[in-house]
Amino acid sequence: MNQTCKVCGEPAAGFHFGAFTCEGCKSFFGRSYNNLSSITECKNNGKCVIDKKNRTTCKACRLRKCYAVGMSKGGSRYGRRS
Repeated sequence: MNQTCKVCGEPAAGFHFGAFTCEGCKSFFGRSYNNLSSITECKNNGKCVIDKKNRTTCKACRLRKCYAVGMSKGGSRYGRRS
């Protein structure tokens, strides 16, 4: 069964931090969780669409979507699919 990243819709690389995610969103969440000061406020009042095309345009909305799909630092981290 093929899974898609619950954050951006790319093909998922595995189950990371409690959700199926691609490598990019997994890495983003890991970096952002440890460095929240790097996340600036959304310039679009939190209404940015996070998908394959524009997942890097707003860190605040991307991180918000990570939390919305269930990602957490304590979430299971199984790694890549075989």
